[in-house]
Amino acid sequence: MKSSLHIILLSLTAGFTGGLGSQFLFENEHAEKSAPEPVTTHINSPFAIHSPETAANNNPQSSSATNDEIRALKRHIIQLENQLDEIKSSLPASNITSTESTQVAGIFKPVQPDQGKLVEAGVNPDIAEDILRRMSQQEFRRLELQNLISRSTGENRRIYQNELRELNRNRMSLRTELGDELYDNYLYSSGQSNRVKVSSIMSGSPAESAGFKSDDIILSYDGKKILNWPDIRKLTRQGDIGSYTNVDILRDGERVSLMVPRGTLGVQLDAVRLDPQL
Repeated sequence: MKSSLHIILLSLTAGFTGGLGSQFLFENEHAEKSAPEPVTTHINSPFAIHSPETAANNNPQSSSATNDEIRALKRHIIQLENQLDEIKSSLPASNITSTESTQVAGIFKPVQPDQGKLVEAGVNPDIAEDILRRMSQQEFRRLELQNLISRSTGENRRIYQNELRELNRNRMSLRTELGDELYDNYLYSSGQSNRVKVSSIMSGSPAESAGFKSDDIILSYDGKKILNWPDIRKLTRQGDIGSYTNVDILRDGERVSLMVPRGTLGVQLDAVRLDPQL
């Protein structure tokens, strides 16, 4: 996704620059036909290099228009860079590639904070209100910084960009604010997926050797609660290769503990919703 955005950015830049060159070529050719004496400077390519003095002497209005368009292009590039920073900041929690050890067939719906659902999940009303207020303030500052970046240049722009990157790195999340237990309750009460289920097992994988079966619901890995597939991805990348850890699963309504080697597990996962009390 990141590479695709870079390609789009480069394409927009090249297309815009090519358009400027073509316009500049047309205007100078028109000037050649209307001028009383032949123009000695010819443009053979849209990307031909000319000194500012030559361009200004040939057509001052064209030079001014070209400069305005270049400035507009720079502002547009800044906006694209900001959007790229936003996407990059979200990738660790939502992106998956063909090289990942676990894959997911279902799509997890994003958490939409709601005070009523938080209270229903067992969160104190005052705490729920405070969390949502601080999250809203952070989101407003993020949008404000994007606006300031698009209006600024030089050192001020760099300062705003650094603040935005830091804000994205420390973005508030309900899970961090509530803790796993309350967050689990909130996901369930708001109708969202809160578990992962094994949909298939790869041949020759540690999951096959450990005895995983299709439809096993993974409850925890190394004693840490599993609420979504990024949890599995993160935990399987921790610890020493060759060491073993416990994976607790729910199979046909019964809890089962399996020993697995750390590292690539070798399963495909679906998102499911399960009562936290089970």
